[in-house]
Amino acid sequence: MKLLLTILFIFILPKECNNMTSNLTALQERQDTITITYEAVSRGFFEEISVSNNSFSICNDLNRKEYKTYECSEKDWSESLELLSKINIQELPKLVAPTSMRQYDGAAHATLIIKDGDNKIRSNTFDHGHPPEEIKALVEKLLSFKKIAIKQ
Repeated sequence: MKLLLTILFIFILPKECNNMTSNLTALQERQDTITITYEAVSRGFFEEISVSNNSFSICNDLNRKEYKTYECSEKDWSESLELLSKINIQELPKLVAPTSMRQYDGAAHATLIIKDGDNKIRSNTFDHGHPPEEIKALVEKLLSFKKIAIKQ
């Protein structure tokens, strides 16, 4: 039995690692067409953070007239792509929010949007500050761009 499990692990684990590596490689090849956006909206509050290959922009204006654009370092963009590669993008619309504070104005409504060329995939709405576990690391990375903007 142990021998059977060992053999299975030897063949299955490398395949999973290869899938993640190939997913990251595919994203890196299309990195010029990818934009990752985080939006949070409630009464009196609006925040949009969009990250692409060379820059990121932050907008706090609900009418989207005042964007502030900053330079995105190669390291930050690579980390964002790596986190994106760990997510099954097609499953974004099916993710279930872990909390529901937004339903009684306890939190802003937040959404993650992945734009790849002409394709735009939007997650279900979740509470700002409480994303689904599957996208938590990527959302935290996107929110960290606010701190980077303050330093620039």
